Amino acid sequence: MILLIADDESVIRKGLLSLNWSKLGIDTVLDAQNGIEAKQYLRDYDVDILVSDIRMPGHSGLELSEYIQKTSANTAIILLTGFDEFQYAQQALRNQVFDYLLKPVKPDELMSAVAAAKCKIEQQKYKTQVVNEFEGNVGNYTTTEKILYSFRNIDVQVFSILTFMAQNYHEDISLNTLAEKYHFTTVYLSRLIKKETGYSFVDILTCIRLMNAVDLLKDSKCKIHIVCDKVGFKDQRYFSQVFRKVFGHNPVEYRKQNEMNEKYSIMELLELKAAKGGE
Repeated sequence: MILLIADDESVIRKGLLSLNWSKLGIDTVLDAQNGIEAKQYLRDYDVDILVSDIRMPGHSGLELSEYIQKTSANTAIILLTGFDEFQYAQQALRNQVFDYLLKPVKPDELMSAVAAAKCKIEQQKYKTQVVNEFEGNVGNYTTTEKILYSFRNIDVQVFSILTFMAQNYHEDISLNTLAEKYHFTTVYLSRLIKKETGYSFVDILTCIRLMNAVDLLKDSKCKIHIVCDKVGFKDQRYFSQVFRKVFGHNPVEYRKQNEMNEKYSIMELLELKAAKGGE
């Protein structure tokens, strides 16, 4: 991972360069003493993270962020400034700047910001990889691939949350456990998921479980209570009720129908569930 530090003040630049970036998994650290040098680095290298002073000769940090946005580069931008003026923050946000820190910035504060930017970049790369693999895959898809392909245009943080749900749907997942894991309040997390996906946490989790239940029901030797337990429903009666409301049959009846070759995507189940009216 490549980090570019751009600051026209030599003392500050050297201080930033002396930080232990390798601890964060940063392989290469480049430095530029003005905006012109920084822009050339952005042209020559696939810079992952830019830490830049907001005011520099040649090109300002804001101009660099505008350049990155226009070139559609996947570079996370962290701007540093000694000018505590809201207009700078407003423009920085318009240019999709990842973070905005005031000088004198504390080393721990900057390291934390870079670590957070690195995490976001890795999530984005994973998201792209999953979508590409799904589109190029010919065989069966994993639950994670199905979920993430269906919601491929959402925020990377929610993408990470859905990944966790897709991989752990059989566990006792709740909004509280997710809020604790991702350091959000339950109210904020609930609203975030709904805003990004259009569906509630409960609806998405329920449909993930139902999607997997349908696959397990194709095995006539797999008993209903085993299916129930494997997909995360702890109460067989409740499982049957939810299943009936979505599919019009309980699991036993569904297995007897000529529907066993039916395949559902998560979006189809969410739409079907919404059409049937909640749980």
